[in-house]
Amino acid sequence: MFDKPLQRRTVLKGALAGLASLSLVSLPGRLWAAPGKTLRIALSAAPTTVDPHLQSNAPNNALATHIFDSLVVNDAKSQSVPGLASSWRIVDDTHWVFQLRPDVTFSDGAPLTADDIIASINRATNLPSTASFRTYTQTIKSMAAGENNQLLIETRAPDPLLPNSLSRIRIIAAKYKDAPSSDFNNGKAAIGTGPFVLVEYVPGNKVVLKRNEPYWGDAFPYEHVELQVISDEAARLAALLSGSFDLIEEMPYHGIKQVESSGRFHIQRGISSRVVYLAMDQQREVTPFIKSQAGQPLEKNPLKDPRVRRALSLAINRAGIVKQVMDGNAQPAAQFLPNGAPGTSPDIQVDSYDPAAAKALLAEAGYPEGFQLTLHGSNDRYINDAKIVQAIAQMFSRIGVKTQVDVMPWSVYSGHSSKAEFSVSLASWGVNTGETSNPITATVATYDKSKGMGSSNYGRYSNPAVDEKLLIAKATMDDGKRNALLAEISHLLFTDHAILPLHFEAVVVGARKGVNYTPRADQYTLAMGVSEA
Repeated sequence: MFDKPLQRRTVLKGALAGLASLSLVSLPGRLWAAPGKTLRIALSAAPTTVDPHLQSNAPNNALATHIFDSLVVNDAKSQSVPGLASSWRIVDDTHWVFQLRPDVTFSDGAPLTADDIIASINRATNLPSTASFRTYTQTIKSMAAGENNQLLIETRAPDPLLPNSLSRIRIIAAKYKDAPSSDFNNGKAAIGTGPFVLVEYVPGNKVVLKRNEPYWGDAFPYEHVELQVISDEAARLAALLSGSFDLIEEMPYHGIKQVESSGRFHIQRGISSRVVYLAMDQQREVTPFIKSQAGQPLEKNPLKDPRVRRALSLAINRAGIVKQVMDGNAQPAAQFLPNGAPGTSPDIQVDSYDPAAAKALLAEAGYPEGFQLTLHGSNDRYINDAKIVQAIAQMFSRIGVKTQVDVMPWSVYSGHSSKAEFSVSLASWGVNTGETSNPITATVATYDKSKGMGSSNYGRYSNPAVDEKLLIAKATMDDGKRNALLAEISHLLFTDHAILPLHFEAVVVGARKGVNYTPRADQYTLAMGVSEA
């Protein structure tokens, strides 16, 4: 059977043109070009390369999306929609046909062919990297150019998420497949079919883009785009209020009221697919950071008891964290995605805040006096991460779990958490597939490095029923049947309190009046999401 052709692409609207090398220092009072000519965006983190296949991370991928198209596109809700492929269909469980758009050209005028796409996927698969794109291409067995401008792909096993995976691979011209990353950074090889052309890339500082006039998609309203890196949130806020920028990402919460009352600027929000949660050690018989109230080692790990895990969940006032810690810029979470999303269970709701019930569960589990716990977290990775950990520590202490906090920079924290060294720790996962097989595979499937399972399972949770159903779901090509299986898995996981979901981060941007922005679930800041009122 064949899939129905997907709707026309509606996500990338853009293009941008002709800018020389402008310095983009944020100086109060600077006079900028008139609206409609140059769009200026302040970024919180710097892209480290223009090479679209070198290192997969959010700043790099967002920048690459401006210059290079992909075969399939992730829209603002992380759903797969047509990109360079106008449609696709499944021939059987391991064979796909992608229909390429006609008359697409690179920014240098060369026509796009299936050979360019094949070369790009091969390069993304094989280019050495500490954050490789191979995770998205590893199921591909072979590729070939077909008749009538088609691309044929065979996978090693059924892979229902192949279109979504291909949305991560940006397409370059085949003639640059062996180019060093430096040639992308200096613009020589940064030749794409996307809405923008690279004018200048200054590592750690700025990116200047111009409109790609022959772009196959809709025209973008601005001629030029400047992306300036301002990592300090106070400086980023000041740059907006001074009129130096049209839009800033990761709007500092403390400045929201000032922006909203200014009359010249406004705030735009959306809920991301990044879920923040607590991971709990469920592997070790004795866990290192839990002691008796007298400070002595416990004979057994309390977190292996589901009653204790549920007690900790009931001790958390999620609505209070959203209101007091996140200033309302988050949404309480019950599972990996908001209810109703593909692969979620309709029967799972946010755990209520019930300290009395939490104490009763602890007593039932054999801990009427509670115990001591050290809660670990980062202090520079997630929005208000250190504050979240401090708030939860106070909540745990109220039910008799006397909690100390140990926070550290992400550069230190990530190494320890990836080795599952903590007892209870703050974690997060951006669900960029728009469904739940992705976070289930990474965060709660039984850890097996050789199979690529549980790579971010920091509590080493293990449930054979989950693993069995997950393998079936990941090989099920029918969307309805697969999502039903994933919903069953979600029900198993969150009634067992495998992890404790806290909230979904919000996307909050500040912009001048007249500039509208569509926030994305993946938290990418894309110029293509900007429109004029």
